[in-house]
Amino acid sequence: MERGLGGEYKMVNKWNNITKMVLISFFSTLYFYSPILTLYYQKRGLSLFQINSIQGIIFGAMCLSEVPTGIIADRIGRKFSIVTSLFLQLIGEIAFIFASTYWHFAGIAIIAGINWSFNSGCIDALIYDSLKEEGRERDMSKAAGLNGASLELSQVIGPLAGGLVASSLEMSRFILAVIMTSMSVAAAFFISFSLKEPRTGSPRLEARPLVLLKDGVELLKGNVSLRRIVLLSLFASPFASYFHALYQPYFVQANVTPVWLGIARSLGAALAIAGSRYAYLLERHLGVKRSALLATAVPGVLYFFIALVYHPAFSVVLFCFAYGTMSVKGPLFASYQNRHIGSKNRATVLSIIALFAGMYEASMGLVIGRIADYRLSFAFMFMGGVVLLGAFLFSIDESHVIKNR
Repeated sequence: MERGLGGEYKMVNKWNNITKMVLISFFSTLYFYSPILTLYYQKRGLSLFQINSIQGIIFGAMCLSEVPTGIIADRIGRKFSIVTSLFLQLIGEIAFIFASTYWHFAGIAIIAGINWSFNSGCIDALIYDSLKEEGRERDMSKAAGLNGASLELSQVIGPLAGGLVASSLEMSRFILAVIMTSMSVAAAFFISFSLKEPRTGSPRLEARPLVLLKDGVELLKGNVSLRRIVLLSLFASPFASYFHALYQPYFVQANVTPVWLGIARSLGAALAIAGSRYAYLLERHLGVKRSALLATAVPGVLYFFIALVYHPAFSVVLFCFAYGTMSVKGPLFASYQNRHIGSKNRATVLSIIALFAGMYEASMGLVIGRIADYRLSFAFMFMGGVVLLGAFLFSIDESHVIKNR
């Protein structure tokens, strides 16, 4: 069976690119030190502005390397890009063990930005072209949801285990969590060598980089529907990276017991697994317009509640629901965007889109960080207002989603 439940069974059980990417995504995002990262930065003397600036440095490095890495993926191969990405990630994690100052963390952030740029558009391109090779392009939202669910599963296990390992907030325990993370990334790195380059997205060494770039820009300029989808995805971004950085001081201000730093993140990730895995059902039952609006607007609404509520129990509940609803958007928009893009320069186009997203996230991160240093609740209100404005200003409907190419 190729579709429906049969298609899902095939993606899970056959040792194909989809299954391998699910494993790679899981191990490469199994961050055991995530629940105490912001608190660790603060112990190193970093302010919230500096912490958010590290995220901005990551996005800045992504902006500079995004398009070149996308072109590399189209010319040399998606597999090469993913292997390279994981190698850089492993180097960064090892360096993180020895980092002790802001500038050390800034250097690691540059490595992380280049690492992210190598896989930002490449993973979706490899998944979509692998499905296209089997004539199952319409399963993209399911495959992206499965991959997204594996990411969130790592966020269930990693923070929960890491919270227990580093519950004392001692340096030796933190270093242990980093070492555990490095070992997990190493596992993903070795699995990546078994990936196969899909024929529909096979390397095109004869393709000239400037031609790939020019064609990608022209597609975004000329395809009104794709441009609308990109604008909605961009300006209704839930700022997940900054949310995960700010929830730790938010919990401290709400007098949440420290052990819940890891537990809450794991519970939120558990909700995110369901949101990502079954996001395609939202479109099936509600259509493109309503599902896209819900996927983008709900996190913004929850930000306003978070800004107003500082209670040990209710703050944890709001965090979990906000975390869970953020995962719905990714699989839906991965499908919407890829339906408009051809295989010949898919990674390049997705990298151009990621470039704009990185520039936007980097600039907004500095604003959010500065507001958070003044008052944390104002930062959440600002984030919620921006998300809701983007969700309604750039809303899409069925007319913006075309048949698979």
